[in-house]
Formats: sequence, C-alpha cells, structure tokens
Amino acid sequence: MKTQHVYTLPTELASLFINGDWSIVDYIDDEHYEESINAFLKDLELENLQIISIIEDTDRFVKYHDMMDYGVLACDCSDYILWR
Repeated sequence: MKTQHVYTLPTELASLFINGDWSIVDYIDDEHYEESINAFLKDLELENLQIISIIEDTDRFVKYHDMMDYGVLACDCSDYILWR
C-alpha cells in the first residue's frame, strides 16, 4: 500500500520535480544549488519516494523547509505530495 507524505520544498523547482524540466536550474546557473538538488533527488530515490504533485495555494516564504539540510536557504516554498 502506498503512503502519502507532504514535503515543503522551493516553489521555483515545481516544474523540475513534477515534469523533469531542468530549465530553471539552467536559468539560475548556480552550481552549488544544482548539486543540492541532485543530492536531494538521490536521497528521495534511495527512500523510494516520488514527487507527484504540488498542493495549490501553499506558496509562502519559509525559513525551515525540507531542503535545508542540503544547503538551500530560506525561500518561497510550497507543499508537495510524495508517494512511497
């Protein structure tokens, strides 16, 4: 049985997480940020978690979010639904 999890993640990465569109990373052009994203995605894969959608109207500025441990600073974030 699949279980649902909710993660708070940077809103600007929604297209990357849901559609695999890396153009935002190319636009930002920050090597450290790209490494952080790759590390986060690798950990999700190891935990067998898949991001499936974003919860509408949850965009807000937050200091503490689920990519904090990867070096991503406070930013506008939204809540994402993940399945295991």
